[in-house]
Amino acid sequence: MGAAQDDSQGIEPAALVGAATEGAVAPDGETAFGRTHLRELLAATQAGAQGMLEAEEALHLVRERFELTEDMEAKAELAAEALDHVERQMELTRERRRQLDSTEGKLWARQNRLEGFLIGARGAAWWRARRDALRQDAQARFSNTSR
Repeated sequence: MGAAQDDSQGIEPAALVGAATEGAVAPDGETAFGRTHLRELLAATQAGAQGMLEAEEALHLVRERFELTEDMEAKAELAAEALDHVERQMELTRERRRQLDSTEGKLWARQNRLEGFLIGARGAAWWRARRDALRQDAQARFSNTSR
């Protein structure tokens, strides 16, 4: 007959564990995100922060020149330059948001796989008890911060 099967779902337990833990921590500590992905994410974060800082410093210099200038045409040029810097900051912000949304989506998928596995292994009652405990913790934190 071969490998044992989980009769309730018709899935081999080894396949269930593999699917549920895909993206979870492997024995060597590696994750589905992988160290490479995390390094890339950190590098992108650092580059984005550096870009924001550079644009802010450039805006500061433009602001100083703007305040010292009385010629309206020169002020208009400086305002256009400032607008370019602000638009660059907005693009960096949008890119960072896309990165975070992608990471969050991968984490949601990982969480769902692990919860599905644990519901199969421990039962829906376990999951409901865990969910209820997490909700109570969140409510307690919220009530402590709203005081």
